[in-house]
Amino acid sequence: MKNIFVALALFVAVGMSAQTKKATSKAATEAAAQNLTSDQAAERDMQALTAVITVDEAVKANVNKIFTTKYRTKEDTSLSAERLAALSSYVESQLANYIGDANFAKLKANKKLYNQLVN
Repeated sequence: MKNIFVALALFVAVGMSAQTKKATSKAATEAAAQNLTSDQAAERDMQALTAVITVDEAVKANVNKIFTTKYRTKEDTSLSAERLAALSSYVESQLANYIGDANFAKLKANKKLYNQLVN
């Protein structure tokens, strides 16, 4: 009887351990997907921008540099709210400068994308 109880307890312990590892693995995979490098995040933003508006080839490098600068600056976790606001206004003004007024108006009409790119 003792052996049956020990075997049952081991079976339950191994089963719970396997489920815990599966849940931890899934959470780690999701966290890794969220942690993009600044270059990857800038490329993602650039693709989202070009899906909405047409960006000239000559301007793409400059716009990508703006996004890369934004994400590299945001890696510093000690930024104050004022610095983040200044960064957002910098990105906004540079985007408006590079993509033109008509394209910037199209971008601003798409609030979700605009907030993603500027903030």
